Amino acid sequence: MTRNVKHAKWALRATFFFMGLAVAATAARVAEIKGHTGTSDAIWGYCMMLGNVGAMAGNLFGTQLAHRFGTRRMVQLVMVIVGSSQIAYGFLDRAWQVPLVAFFAGGSYSLINIACNTQGSIIQSIEGRSLMPSFHGSWSIGAFTGSFTAGLIAKHVSTATHLTFNSIVAILGCIFIARYLLAPTFDNADVKANSDVPHDEPIPSHFMNFIWLAALGSMLATIAETSVGDWSAILLHEDLHIPIGLNSLGYTCFVLAQITSRFSIGKLIDRFGIPVVIRYGGVIGGSGYLIGLLISYRIHHHSEMAALVVMCIAYAILGFGVAPMPPSYVSVVGSIKGLPTSRGLTRLAIIAASGFLLGRFAISSLAGLFGLQLALLFPACALIGSGILAKTLHLERIKYPE
Repeated sequence: MTRNVKHAKWALRATFFFMGLAVAATAARVAEIKGHTGTSDAIWGYCMMLGNVGAMAGNLFGTQLAHRFGTRRMVQLVMVIVGSSQIAYGFLDRAWQVPLVAFFAGGSYSLINIACNTQGSIIQSIEGRSLMPSFHGSWSIGAFTGSFTAGLIAKHVSTATHLTFNSIVAILGCIFIARYLLAPTFDNADVKANSDVPHDEPIPSHFMNFIWLAALGSMLATIAETSVGDWSAILLHEDLHIPIGLNSLGYTCFVLAQITSRFSIGKLIDRFGIPVVIRYGGVIGGSGYLIGLLISYRIHHHSEMAALVVMCIAYAILGFGVAPMPPSYVSVVGSIKGLPTSRGLTRLAIIAASGFLLGRFAISSLAGLFGLQLALLFPACALIGSGILAKTLHLERIKYPE
């Protein structure tokens, strides 16, 4: 069993790598994709909101699919849809196509996220130490690889060709490596060990109250994190007038900082605990992002390159701050005793995705009213709010009925 867990640990890191690789290439070239559709910032944002609806739909069925197929098989099946949706982004040329593709992209990604986070929570529980940040760190390495490559070839390779090749590599790599993930017997053992809540009964209020608090913090952090993939390339190209290719540097700096943070934060979490790490990460990361946006807004008319440097630094600070948040929220909810891991994580994801739908709507609306640079102050403040909510992450807050 120890050997299986060791193999699964490295297989999960590779799986997260391919997940990051698949979506980061699209994020790096989103300005070109948006340009092909001829949409405004606000309309683009509203269209992309359907990705959150897709995520909510996927999360509704995440637990059932995990029970039916096992999380290992689920990863292999769903990755095909994840990769196919990223390929489809490269061929968009009409506004009506955007929400359709975004729906399937969001739905499939939420499913594979549940499967991988469930695997990670089980492995972490068996190992008895904080491993989730390093798993998500592998996602950041994949994202950096995809983003950096996009910056190098954007002027030489069409978006469609690039995303097709990139996604095929991610699909094939994920299908192969996922064979070494934990077998369904581990999924079944996790359900049996946490069978206080039968699958056909509602989650008790003493669990749900805690999950709601964690989901709110996760939602705020996700608003900040995904705003980088959604808007960084667009902001740098259309608002700061940075050329195609160089406009991927913001996202690249963000994921580089994520990589550094996620592979070092586990020891800090083991020493100081998740709430402390989240509090400092949220406040510092959100404040750095906010200050960078305000400075670049003031100076970009005088020096576009200076504004680029400021935003790269701001994205790096944001990357450091937000890095521990997704794995930390997953770790906390996945560690609730008496509740099967996949069920707790599915409920967390449903609540967070539904709330983020409103966040994406807010950014899109603010962009239409005040411009993108000022609209992005909202996700900066959201990350600060997530840090302030860190005190809710103590498992001791769960009040069991007497």
